[in-house]
Amino acid sequence: MLPMERAPEPAESAVEEPASQEPVLEAIAQRERELRQSLIEARDALLRRDEEIDRLQSELEARVHGSEVSSGGLGAASDELDARDRKLLEQRMRIHRMQRSVPMRVRARLAALPGGRWIAARREKTFKRTVEAAHQRGTQK
Repeated sequence: MLPMERAPEPAESAVEEPASQEPVLEAIAQRERELRQSLIEARDALLRRDEEIDRLQSELEARVHGSEVSSGGLGAASDELDARDRKLLEQRMRIHRMQRSVPMRVRARLAALPGGRWIAARREKTFKRTVEAAHQRGTQK
């Protein structure tokens, strides 16, 4: 039989004493507390900022809505623009129908003839002068 062998004792450098780990663990715990506190403060700051943004948005909406209601101008101006757009569209459609009509197509072909070109040019000059005169009267008011 073999004599009983003793197990080798662990090297003293491999096992540290618990007393030497306490300052390290305390430093880690302190850093964790600081980080947790910073996280809480950052979250609170974000919540305050979100509340401020919500408040400012509601104020802005109230001002915009209040100015629309008090002046009534925006709604009336929008209605007036819509009415003008409808009228312009109607006028454009009428002009288009007139241009496509038989008399206008005949006139266009006659205007292509040498004498017709001279008449068309003279009418166009007269038309432009009339429009400019009307525009000048409108701007003088």
